Amino acid sequence: MFNYEYTSGTTAKPVFMSLDLETPLGFASFLSNAANHRKVFIPSSFNMSSILKSVHRQESVDLVCDQAFYELEAPGPVAAEYKDKCSSVKSVIVAGTGSSKSSIFDASATVIDPLTL
Repeated sequence: MFNYEYTSGTTAKPVFMSLDLETPLGFASFLSNAANHRKVFIPSSFNMSSILKSVHRQESVDLVCDQAFYELEAPGPVAAEYKDKCSSVKSVIVAGTGSSKSSIFDASATVIDPLTL
């Protein structure tokens, strides 16, 4: 899988990680990406609007986030803008329990318990 991503050029795009590094999933994601020479982008803001806009700027195809971020319901006037800005994301790992639905991300999501992995 890593060889495919490397030859396709997607490894040049950072993994967008909106997750605390102090959680087991956040730390494991960071270490696994570093071990496979993948860049990781961690936003320095808690402002959801600036985080969603930075997904577009980073051109990330992979996202690691918590369930609240993934299931965020954007206000009507900006919902289409955020959905368009996040259209580059192709796969998502969601830290949470149960099934998750997103109105912003069209990517396939894998839900993982953040404490037991």
